Amino acid sequence: MTLMVVKPGLQTTLQGLPFSGYRHLGMPAAGAADCLSLALANRLVSNIPTAIALEITLDDAKFKVEHACTIALTGAASFIHLNGEEKSLHSSIPTKAGDEIHVGAAHRGCRSYLTLAGDIDAQSILDGQSTYLGAALGGFRGRALAPGDIVKLTPTASKRETYLQTPDNLRPVIADRYLIRVTAGPEFSALSADQRQLFFEGKHEVGQRSNRMGLNLSGIKLAPQNSTQMQSAPVFPGTIQCPPDGESFLLGPDGQTTGGYPRIAQVIRADRHLIGQLRPHAKIQFAKVTNQKATEIYRQKLSLLTPWLGTVSLW
Repeated sequence: MTLMVVKPGLQTTLQGLPFSGYRHLGMPAAGAADCLSLALANRLVSNIPTAIALEITLDDAKFKVEHACTIALTGAASFIHLNGEEKSLHSSIPTKAGDEIHVGAAHRGCRSYLTLAGDIDAQSILDGQSTYLGAALGGFRGRALAPGDIVKLTPTASKRETYLQTPDNLRPVIADRYLIRVTAGPEFSALSADQRQLFFEGKHEVGQRSNRMGLNLSGIKLAPQNSTQMQSAPVFPGTIQCPPDGESFLLGPDGQTTGGYPRIAQVIRADRHLIGQLRPHAKIQFAKVTNQKATEIYRQKLSLLTPWLGTVSLW
């Protein structure tokens, strides 16, 4: 079974589970930027939550089905059309050979996830298959999809439910404004009391330097003490650093493994999937929680998702 890329849009890559256990080699996590939307899309085609899917960024994209299969779309897309006929996001969509798929551009949010029933053929490396563009590894030959590319698919033998819809209460709200919860970073104390208050009470805006590696946050200037004297230290997706220019930088899934700027906050695990939907000019307000509260929130979120998604984790 195959899917032909007609128009890949701004950037479409094959993404699934992040790489794990290789950060000491400088290998970032990579993987789906919005793991919740990925899991929900996979559920609709009876795949495992972390199965490889097409991650579509901002722009519209078009594909042609070369063999019949079931598909689903979640995330920020404004619509999905099959042969010009509008279909529903968050629903199973049966297709037949020759059908044309048109995924609408994101008017809010940033990324959409197109899943196909079965196992997408992706390059395996370091125990993973997601695309890491920085080193041209994984996915489809380590690169973004281009017109004419053929995505191969192996149907699975497991029994599939014929038609599914994501329950309304589990559909993420795609917006231009987000409240994101964080814990204090290792260098949080480098901020003065006034700057801590500004960081949490002010509105941050996602700047133009935004991609899978990270997003610069404009609108609020900070000045951590001794910011130029710090040695490189471990960082992770969701780490918020403060470079010398005072504009915070939020690391994404392809962010580096170490950094030399103060780590003033860390996005909690339950909210980290929201990073994948942040686009330029989106507004963010951060709310501080304790490590204990962050763990409690994560467990509560999993208890909400598990009855529908089964065993699932967020990264």
